[in-house]
Amino acid sequence: MKKILFPTDFSETADNAFIYALHFAKSVNADLYVLHTYDMPVISSTSAGQPDLIQEVYNTIEFGHFDAYKEKVPQMREIAEQHQLGDVNMTFIFEEGSLLYTIQRIIKDENIELVVMGTNGKSGWDKKILGSNTSNVIRNVDIPILSVPFKAKFKRLERFGFATLLKPSDRKGLRQIFNFTKGLNAEVKCLHILRKENPEVEMLVKEWQNFFIDDKLEITTVLNRDLEQSVYYFIDEHLIDVMCIVKRQMGFFERLFSSSLSQKLSYHADVPVLVLQEGEKTDD
Repeated sequence: MKKILFPTDFSETADNAFIYALHFAKSVNADLYVLHTYDMPVISSTSAGQPDLIQEVYNTIEFGHFDAYKEKVPQMREIAEQHQLGDVNMTFIFEEGSLLYTIQRIIKDENIELVVMGTNGKSGWDKKILGSNTSNVIRNVDIPILSVPFKAKFKRLERFGFATLLKPSDRKGLRQIFNFTKGLNAEVKCLHILRKENPEVEMLVKEWQNFFIDDKLEITTVLNRDLEQSVYYFIDEHLIDVMCIVKRQMGFFERLFSSSLSQKLSYHADVPVLVLQEGEKTDD
């Protein structure tokens, strides 16, 4: 991994995710692109007869955003230094326009391989794993997204968890995880939840382990009709540092982390979620 994109709105949640993104970039020896976008308001048609005034208003708004941005950049560099992360190579980008469109363009132009985002930002969804901006980006970009909860503190990257149905389409997601863990000496632990007995599951597990025989792969199968409880205990008991899912599971995980049961377990609340692309075909 060479390039990571970090969009920020300079909120408290984003600042916390920024520290996590710096740690992550340093751990994989990647450059960090820090993006801030802003939207220009639509001027009322009542001012249409005064084009000079309209342009002056736009210039004033743009300069105001730029002045605020200029103040934030040194602060972010100072944050990096305070956490002994000043050696991470950072590129700051300031643009007017749609956040999603800008992210999509920068991913293409700069060959970005990962986007890191805070989960709440200014959306105010304190009890949800993903804020509206993060959800929108996840649904509309084609590279992995690391969603960082407000309480997340970077501790280590030793254990990556992956919830899977053991379908061939999930192999692409698992291969992406192994690409992340190369050089980190991290373990990959898979969770497969059964709602009823399946005598073929043991053979299926062996097939997956043989397919990834050169990688560190551990598969845990759980018989439990309560999917939420199974995921919670898996994250807590295995001390998962990053929980990985494929995009189709995002709705389930949003419900999962906003349920009342989630408040009863502590560890998972601090765990970032890596959303991966789902393959349509097996890669064997």
